[in-house]
Amino acid sequence: MTNLSINDISKISNCEVINLNSEDIKFSGIAPLDRADKNQISFLINDKYLNDVYHTNAGAIICSKKAAELFKEKVANCLIICDNPHVTLAKISQIFFKPTHPFNGISDHAIIDKSAEIHPSATIFPFVFIGPGARIGAHSVIYSNCFIGAASTIGEDCILYPNVVLREGCRIGNRCILNPGVVVGGDGFGFAADINENVKIPQIGGVFIEDDVEIGANSTIDRGAMSDTKIGRQTKIDNLVMVAHNVVIGELCFIAGQVGIAGSTTVGNKVVMAGQVGVSGHVKIGDKAMLTAQSGISKNIPSEQIWGGSPARPFKEYTAHLATLNKIVKQTNKKSS
Repeated sequence: MTNLSINDISKISNCEVINLNSEDIKFSGIAPLDRADKNQISFLINDKYLNDVYHTNAGAIICSKKAAELFKEKVANCLIICDNPHVTLAKISQIFFKPTHPFNGISDHAIIDKSAEIHPSATIFPFVFIGPGARIGAHSVIYSNCFIGAASTIGEDCILYPNVVLREGCRIGNRCILNPGVVVGGDGFGFAADINENVKIPQIGGVFIEDDVEIGANSTIDRGAMSDTKIGRQTKIDNLVMVAHNVVIGELCFIAGQVGIAGSTTVGNKVVMAGQVGVSGHVKIGDKAMLTAQSGISKNIPSEQIWGGSPARPFKEYTAHLATLNKIVKQTNKKSS
């Protein structure tokens, strides 16, 4: 178990620390304000929990400078003061809660082609299949029942949880996490329709996933038809998301559960898609756009705009439309009653 002093926390987080009455305490973890004890660090991210600060047993509290001004003279806790308490909480949490794995080494029960290159520090669980020419980087962990196709590459410090499929010719960067059931590199939905048949178009591209990407359980990233499908660094994809062939997603995006993105769509950087957004093919979504839940996107979305509805429209227009519709419904109900 990791134990850190308040001075350790200060150095690691690069935050201001005041009120060092608890300097000798060794902190062992993180807990909410109403549950923390003196050996735990707590946090104030939402102002509605401000009153809990005065009653908490936490040894230290992560908070903003503005919040600290409200109570720093009234509490005996150490205060870890920062510009973004949520980010600081995440970084400190990573110190206390590192992933552990119940197996180390390369299992004799894995099926590994002789031409595959596996770093000696990697962990390969029993019943993994690794195809010809595949490469696994340092400290990466591949859980049971994963399939790594021929000539695919996995970078350093990655985790592939059980039942992940990484098909042939796909590339994953460093520090990526693929949760159970993820399929990377399945065939794109490409067919040419004739009068009496649907002719399959070979999907000869791959998938390129950059560093620090996380993909949720049972999500699918299809391989490109001719060129690669791409996911930019630090993009986070939720469970049950479908990304079609030749989609290009930028950096630092958040894509929530049950989103579907059709083929050859381009998504900019720092885009947020809420749950069940549907995006048609060959559209462009600008940087920092935000798409609200269940939006149906059928045309290009400008940068830094919020859109909602199906078909989607600028959010103010969408909410005005809903308000008008609700007013009409109420008036109709009154007349009918």
